[in-house]
Amino acid sequence: MKKITIGCATPLCMEDFEKTPLYKSFIQLKKIYDLSEINFNFITNNTKGLPEVYNMLLRNPMYEKDILVLVHDDVLIEDLFFREKLNNSPYIITGLAGCNSINLNKPSAWHLLCNSPSNMLGEVAHSKEDKTWTTVFGPTTGRALLIDGLFIAIDMEKFLPYNVNFDEDFKFHHYDISFCLRCNSSKITVGVQPIKVNHYGLGDSMYSDEWGKSADIFKRKYQNNI
Repeated sequence: MKKITIGCATPLCMEDFEKTPLYKSFIQLKKIYDLSEINFNFITNNTKGLPEVYNMLLRNPMYEKDILVLVHDDVLIEDLFFREKLNNSPYIITGLAGCNSINLNKPSAWHLLCNSPSNMLGEVAHSKEDKTWTTVFGPTTGRALLIDGLFIAIDMEKFLPYNVNFDEDFKFHHYDISFCLRCNSSKITVGVQPIKVNHYGLGDSMYSDEWGKSADIFKRKYQNNI
């Protein structure tokens, strides 16, 4: 099986990052796998946009035969078969939740708001204020047009020949949607798999001014590509 590399870019300093759900995942996964099976690259004090950092990781020759997992710091990975499931995924790009269509005539360029429920895929658990629940969007296995950026796993050996990267015109919002559209345009398979995680963010940033500005950029660049 291929080695897993978990990459995360966080604005937090190392002391604060060690309190995050992802760092707790790091502690737990080290008990299950040894260093020949799983690797970690945590970029703390980050001030760059996620696409810029992710492209740097994509170009790192150390990871060219790995499965590179790009994940947010508020995600707790709880799956005891994490490495096995990623190695058995039939997709070059594997996520947890997404959709198989998007309608950009709707006001918000976010996959959850641009779709009917019948087009949704995957499931993710969430925690907030000591409450935990699981949101089931749709089938937990299937091809997708888009996946959510909280968790993007890339089979690097299969991915690199396509020479696709993240769009650095985005900083945090819409980088995942634009990346998936680029992958689909290049015939790179994208899909979801049932990997157990707990997301401690609610994905409600679409109400911010930054989101709206990013959505306008996204629509101008990609509306004709869908």
